[in-house]
Amino acid sequence: MVHSESNQAMYTKETAEEKLIESEKTSFWQRLRTRKQDRTLTEAVNIRNLFRYATFLELVYILLATIASVIFGICLPFGLIIFGDTVDSFNDRAAHLCSLNLTSLTEKICPSNVTLTTVNFYSTIS
Repeated sequence: MVHSESNQAMYTKETAEEKLIESEKTSFWQRLRTRKQDRTLTEAVNIRNLFRYATFLELVYILLATIASVIFGICLPFGLIIFGDTVDSFNDRAAHLCSLNLTSLTEKICPSNVTLTTVNFYSTIS
């Protein structure tokens, strides 16, 4: 009898824990719904109240940062154009291949039976 009572107590303890675990399991949508209900709405603040405690020096810093960001936004496209031209200057050789005097290169570098053309120019270099 003592043995069966301890089994019964363990069984009820396990089922109580299982029920607690199952009650804690809620679906994603139930948790989302309760989060939306528990959420408190915040009051919107206007610009004047947002900077109410800012000192004069802080307002000057904010104004300078705003002006600097506008100037940077205006100058950025010009900087990108300059950077692109700089990068393009490194591979000018490929762009000016057609303007090369291949005849003079052929006379200086190539053997007498080889004719250097724009088609075989790269294959002779590599």
